[in-house]
Amino acid sequence: MPKRHFALVLLLTAPAFAAPASDEQPFECRFTDGPITIDGNADEAAWKHAQVIDKFTLPWLKEPRAAKTATRARLLWDRENLYYFADMDDGDLFADVTEHDGKTWDNDVFELFFKPADDKQGYYEFQVNAANTQFDMFMPQRGQGDFEKRKRDGDLHMKSTVQLRGSLNKRADKDQGWSVEGLIPWKSLMRTGGRPAVDEIWKFTLCRYDYDM
Repeated sequence: MPKRHFALVLLLTAPAFAAPASDEQPFECRFTDGPITIDGNADEAAWKHAQVIDKFTLPWLKEPRAAKTATRARLLWDRENLYYFADMDDGDLFADVTEHDGKTWDNDVFELFFKPADDKQGYYEFQVNAANTQFDMFMPQRGQGDFEKRKRDGDLHMKSTVQLRGSLNKRADKDQGWSVEGLIPWKSLMRTGGRPAVDEIWKFTLCRYDYDM
């Protein structure tokens, strides 16, 4: 059975994106002016200064609790792209979906949801599974529209690289975890205006599925 973990926050810009979570300290998506190489390692100096998002929970439970396996995510941005990195503990690496825009949520997967300002319709969904299979989609309005059509409606040009600490799809052994590093071009978000304006408030959610034998 999958264990789905969430970190739910808000996003705004100033020169950095600040993300105040309810009853918790604000998160920041900090600006970087140095190059970021999408190799799955997050070894650039900018990542070391990015704020860690690690309070992933299971909020749908009657008594919400923290996730049992840890996730450490970070966000950065520059004038061209939004960058993300997630390092995840995982004792059983599983990902057998290899088709772009396939059912990656049936695998160990990291997900990002971005909802631009409330006065703009639509939201974006991005996923990368432990095999580096990507899913990207723009939904004009929550709960409306043909899901199969929307996920085929253009590539949002996300880039990603995955690093595994263990063996993929060998269910009998013991793994350590995996990480994903990626970028999303601001120009791919032009349906809602592209890069956020100064002081524009966004909402976003970071999630993961963790399948285990």
